[in-house]
Amino acid sequence: MSSRRKKGQATFKSFQSTVAEKPVQEESTEALREEQVEAVKKFAAPAMSNPYQSLPAVGLSRVLSKRLPEDMEGIIQYYNHIDTIQATSFVEKCRILAHANEVFRDADTKEAFQQEQGSWKSFLNRIGMSHPQVNRFISFWNVFGPTILDKAIQQDFSASKLAELLTWPEDPKVALLEERKYKINDGEFTVYEMTREQLREVKKMLNERKEQNLIDATPVLPKPARVHVDFSDKNDPLYQTLKKRAQDQGMKPDQIIRAALEQYLRT
Repeated sequence: MSSRRKKGQATFKSFQSTVAEKPVQEESTEALREEQVEAVKKFAAPAMSNPYQSLPAVGLSRVLSKRLPEDMEGIIQYYNHIDTIQATSFVEKCRILAHANEVFRDADTKEAFQQEQGSWKSFLNRIGMSHPQVNRFISFWNVFGPTILDKAIQQDFSASKLAELLTWPEDPKVALLEERKYKINDGEFTVYEMTREQLREVKKMLNERKEQNLIDATPVLPKPARVHVDFSDKNDPLYQTLKKRAQDQGMKPDQIIRAALEQYLRT
């Protein structure tokens, strides 16, 4: 059963006739195509010139194995893309700043590098950090960086585990560098061998032990003894002398004695 076309409704033939392009020569068609391709590329280009701006979130091992830029602009762009809230990014920030310190201040190349790229002070101004602030990140990387890098790549040490270790109750050198084993219900493990839940369990235990040690170490101060002197013989010459001196100084006799004892102990 064929459907009837409504009056005035466009047919496929009539649609073809309205959009048909005028015949053009082959060279003109190719030129038009290239122009369209360039227009699409320009339109699709990101507004930000920072090549690191659209980097996806990746595991700790991939972050730490990324190749670092060797010029000032590249280092600044890399630094600016880092989200400092994440534990992964904290270590990444330590790494890029330690790398920047190395390329800017290497004894053999710093003069030529800074003459071409700019000074270390200029770099700090551009990232909005002071020298002491940057030094803390550099120190962390110099102490823990190589070990964290090795463990992240070799043992798949995750960012979530690292987040727990950044607030470790004990000296982190013992846990991260000396690889101390902690006893839990499932056995004895290093921090690299534990799951995140096990790390939290150990952290809780260490915090409780730390609080208990503080309580145990708090000294109990004895109450100061009160000195009270009483003379049974009110006519005693010493009592009369103390009484007179106390009256002259507006004090009690026992206060006079206490002052005399304190003076004696100081001499």
